[in-house]
This record gives sequence, C-alpha cells and structure tokens, in this order.
Amino acid sequence: MNLEPAYRIRSLVHAYHGRTVLDIPELDIPAGEICAIAGPNGSGKSTLLQILALLLTPVSGSVLLNSAESVRGAQALRLRRQVTLVHQKPVLFSATVRNNISYGPRATGRGRNGAREMVETMLARLELTAVADRHARKLSGGEAQRVVLARALVLETPILLLDEPTSFLDDGILPLVLNLLREANQFRAATILIATHDLKIVASLAHRAVRLDAGKVAEVVACAKSPDARTGGQDD
Repeated sequence: MNLEPAYRIRSLVHAYHGRTVLDIPELDIPAGEICAIAGPNGSGKSTLLQILALLLTPVSGSVLLNSAESVRGAQALRLRRQVTLVHQKPVLFSATVRNNISYGPRATGRGRNGAREMVETMLARLELTAVADRHARKLSGGEAQRVVLARALVLETPILLLDEPTSFLDDGILPLVLNLLREANQFRAATILIATHDLKIVASLAHRAVRLDAGKVAEVVACAKSPDARTGGQDD
C-alpha cells in the first residue's frame, strides 16, 4: 500500500447556522487504503465525506487531494472527477436499474462493448440481474442500495466515499458488497472511505479507523489489516 496521503486535511472547520460540526486540526488519509470513519450520529461523518467529495466548502481550512488544494483551488472540477460519493439514502435516476448503472460509463465516453460487459457483470455480482429492467424507483431499500453501489463501482474512480453503505442490506448480500469493495482496493488500488456504524466492515475491510466525536478526531487506529499494523491516536 502507498502511504502517501490521498487526503491531507489541515485546520478544517465547518459550521451550520453558527454551530461548529467539524473541527479537525490535522488528519491524513493514506492513498490505496480502506479507512472507516466511525462515530455516533451527529459526529460529523457525513459532513466530512461531503467536503472530501468537493460537494461542500468548509468555513475554513485546507484539504489537499493528491497534493492539490481542493477546497478553493482552481482545480476543483478536475479533482471532483477523481471522487465518487454514495449518499446514505439511495438517490436513483428515473430509469431502469440497468440504465442507472450504465449511466456513468456512457457519460464518460467508455467503449460501448466494454461498458456493457462491466454493467452486466456488476448486475450479476450484486444479484440484480432479475430486476435489471425494472424501474429503479420501484425497488426495495436493499435493492436500491445495491444499485447505487453498483453505479459507483463501475465508474472506477480512484477514490470512493461511502456513507453507511450497508444500512439497508440483508446479511446474505453483505459479503457480496464487501468482496467488491475489497477487490476495488486490491486490484486497482482504490482509496475507500466508509462512514459506518457496522463493526463487521471495520473488522473485515478497514486498514485504519478514524473515530469522530462531536466533530473532532478522537482517535485514529490502525486495524489488523493495516500494512504497518501500528496503533496511534489524534486527540483534538
């Protein structure tokens, strides 16, 4: 694994209506690792992911994405194309399941045959083939969550941000999702950040875990799967 940071966060502060929800003096996210963002509801996990996805501009501070300033830099649009964020509540296009998943490859101009093969493979691996021609907005919560995960994975961006990606999944589907995330990390070195309450994800996937408490980094723990297997902390 490459330990150069995918993200280098310094003096990051964000607030809503005068209430500070994030206050992170310093945090590095190594490239090519799976990082779990843990913490109770209201701890700032979703807000942090939106800032890292370049969808939300913080009140102050610096976020370097692959060594380039992403918060207010001129390269924001280019950098945004390197990141995919999957929101906690599935947001689906008004189209079939297959068209939802194939939208990204088509929009980015990938070859038709290659895109079709990738989409069909993803449908099969997430057990969505039977509903591929169904309107996406008529799916169950678990099916919808699988569709947005598939739509994100086929984009193959270098960075993937997931906000509670397993909250609607049945136990039988969870291993399929975990295997796909593990493969994205292992075979194309994707940096994956997962905001989660699910300790199974932390135990089976994460190289390290960042615990937020009231918007501050309470602890950074290198998990058993970390390449350096060191444990450290950041108390803010």
